[in-house]
Amino acid sequence: MTVTLSRFRLSRLLLWLGLICLLLALWQWQQGIQASVQLAAHARAANLPPQALAEVEQGAHPQGQRVWLTVRASGHSVRVANASLQGRDGVREWQPVQLLDGSWVVIDRGWLARPAPLLQLPLPAGRLTGRWVARPAQPEGMRVRVGLSGEVDVLDWPVLARQLPGPLREGLVVLDPALRPYRSWPVLPQLDPALHRQRAGWLLAVAAGCLLLARLLRRRPA
Repeated sequence: MTVTLSRFRLSRLLLWLGLICLLLALWQWQQGIQASVQLAAHARAANLPPQALAEVEQGAHPQGQRVWLTVRASGHSVRVANASLQGRDGVREWQPVQLLDGSWVVIDRGWLARPAPLLQLPLPAGRLTGRWVARPAQPEGMRVRVGLSGEVDVLDWPVLARQLPGPLREGLVVLDPALRPYRSWPVLPQLDPALHRQRAGWLLAVAAGCLLLARLLRRRPA
């Protein structure tokens, strides 16, 4: 009786584990589909002619589209650390600028390798072109430096939005081409549909194994 009860509990545990793995496999598969859709949309946006960001609705969200802008005014720039490019540590320089419609957006002037010199270069007159992308994910940790000047790990977006004399648009405009001596930061989303599909396959195999063992334990005589 005790052996039968233990076998029943083990089979039920395997059943629940199999169902959980099955749900996780489905979730990973959906994540892979979404990643493929986002990469395709990003590729299509790269081939479209640039549009004036000042003419885009202020509530719109960036999708990697090419944009151009004319700077009406600008704020102080900030250096964002922990920017590794091609195996080299460096910094990215971000700066809020005002568009012709009075709204503001943060531009990524480009990347500099360490040791990065302190530059105070004015923005050139005329049009600036780049890719309008979503804000990068914020690093986590107790020692993360959040601020609006100097060198930080995270730009303080809420405080910046409150300080600017106009609405702050979503996202970040990564200049392309970058202003010399900076280098343009790559804007391809860090997405890997194949990795999600691979994880879905692993989870599906684990789910099948758990469900099969659960069935065998229930059918096996005590």
